Amino acid sequence: MKKIFGIVLAAAMVASCTNNKAKFTISGESDKFAGKYAYLQVEEENALKTIDSVAVEGNAFVLEGVAEQPYVAYFVIKEAGAERPEMFTQLYVEPAEIAIRAIEGENRTTLAAIGGNLNGIVDQINSYLSELEELMESDDKSVADAAEKSWSNTMFEAIKGCKGNLVAQNLLKQNYYMFEPQQVLDAIATMPDDKQEEFAKMKASAEQALKVLPGNKYIDIVDKTPEGEELSLKSVIENKKNKYVLIDFWASWCGPCMREVPYLVETYKNYHKKGFEIFGVSFDRTKEAWVKAIEEKKLTWPHVSSVKYWDNQARHDYAVNSIPANFLVDCSTGEIIATALRGEELQAKIAELLK
Repeated sequence: MKKIFGIVLAAAMVASCTNNKAKFTISGESDKFAGKYAYLQVEEENALKTIDSVAVEGNAFVLEGVAEQPYVAYFVIKEAGAERPEMFTQLYVEPAEIAIRAIEGENRTTLAAIGGNLNGIVDQINSYLSELEELMESDDKSVADAAEKSWSNTMFEAIKGCKGNLVAQNLLKQNYYMFEPQQVLDAIATMPDDKQEEFAKMKASAEQALKVLPGNKYIDIVDKTPEGEELSLKSVIENKKNKYVLIDFWASWCGPCMREVPYLVETYKNYHKKGFEIFGVSFDRTKEAWVKAIEEKKLTWPHVSSVKYWDNQARHDYAVNSIPANFLVDCSTGEIIATALRGEELQAKIAELLK
């Protein structure tokens, strides 16, 4: 690992210190491009804006321009005027000759940007992470979870190695939800002073997440049940029948959440009568989808939801940036004693506590 990040850091230093001319070219050739248009787009106000385009001629294209400062963009291949891209890739536009390569996969053709210091850094990082990404798709949950953790740690080290350059800024914005709260704050601290405002919301969320780590008191949640009645987390925790309450953030549209359901159901079945309770908080968009999942999956514990997707107070109070997410509360103290209990780890923890 030291070798890969040594290369990344060296490339990052070259990218920040080299005074190249501002001209760039983006070119490519493939029969997959025939009859299409090549577009260079940037994101503005949550929408993509085309800043240059050219017709593909003889399977090839060339885009030229000037980049006084490197910037993040998207390269797109599609029919003229079409809304959806047929192929696309994110790239860093910088003074360099950048080649777009078509890579044929089993189900679709993807694109890769080769050339330039910043694109080179990304290529090195992606090459290192590709094996982990394959393991993350494993049917063996323990293998997939270990690979996900390794992926997160590797990405964090890559961001730190880039020393706040444009790649580091972009990777942090795309992957911060994979990191521990303190890691997010440490990464933000490496960003340039003039970029700190861009990370203000992320920083606030990470600071809030520190307040719900194990050892802290739970924060009350009040929302509507499927029957339309108001239910508070406080009332569930203070119920004398309950010894431990798992606050479970989920949604019916969330694949990983649905994969956790068998473990939740089994643990609830085995330990509910001994004092284990679950308080489900759904990020569903519609009541119909939410209630259908509860009924079909036989999720027989208390549930609440604002039915507003990610726009709910509980999400902000617990700094939830990805789901599934959970927090285990000791009812006798009101303290959070564990988080992110997944798969068999959940039942093992509850079995330990209620033995």
